[in-house]
Amino acid sequence: MNSMTGFGRARLSSPLGQITVELSSVNNRFLELSVRMPRAFAALEPQVRELVSGSVGRGKVTINVDLALEKGSATTHVDKTAARAVHRELNALKKELKLAGDISVSDLLAFEEVFASGREEIDTDKAWPVLKRALEKGVERLVHMRETEGAALARDMQARLKVMEKAIAKIESSTKNSVEIYAAKLARRVKELMAEPVDSRRLEEEIAIFAERTDIAEECTRFRSHLDQYRAALSQKDAAGRKLNFILQEMNREVNTIGSKSADFSIAGHVISLKEELEKLREQVQNIE
Repeated sequence: MNSMTGFGRARLSSPLGQITVELSSVNNRFLELSVRMPRAFAALEPQVRELVSGSVGRGKVTINVDLALEKGSATTHVDKTAARAVHRELNALKKELKLAGDISVSDLLAFEEVFASGREEIDTDKAWPVLKRALEKGVERLVHMRETEGAALARDMQARLKVMEKAIAKIESSTKNSVEIYAAKLARRVKELMAEPVDSRRLEEEIAIFAERTDIAEECTRFRSHLDQYRAALSQKDAAGRKLNFILQEMNREVNTIGSKSADFSIAGHVISLKEELEKLREQVQNIE
């Protein structure tokens, strides 16, 4: 089971320069990739997305790629035609808005199309194998961190499942003789209020209605079944986040039914305990892939 939170970083030296790849991920309903790379690598974005999506199933993943050029390989270039065009446009805007001041060289160089620094061109066919190796290392570290955190979450969840198992056992124990206790109380109460003998048939009907209305055996059985399903989902190899979330919804439904059927205050306390554990599990599941 993997968490959706993780970080991976890799650095690789090559003839192109030093490539640094950083990947960070947080929880998200689907897989969402955000790629930030130098313009020289822009054409490689589809390959980058394909590689990362092959190892990560869910989460919002930010991919940062940085290229530090080797010494002496950097070049600068001023596009004079673009500079003249920008100068004309700025002059026209200056007159239209009636602005004071002169247009300086630094104003022109602020436009990317006028001044460029770095390699004039990079062969993407040669760049991809290098970028791929760096990216694979970064992804490997990201996945490892997600697996490590996922394992920690799984251990905590297993402990909470045991707490809930004990709570449901106590609820079952508390309701074992509830019908008999109610019958005895009802018979005593009726005897106190009525001078005439108690109508045994009517009393039996009332007891049957009470038993049907307060019987939680089925809900407890289903809840135990959901606990087993949850444990099984924790150990599966495929992404389990959505499945765990669905099981939690079913568990919460059973607990609500148990709470509404039970009039015993001791049971109410166990129901609150179950709801607290379910809420903690729900928070954790939001971060499971």
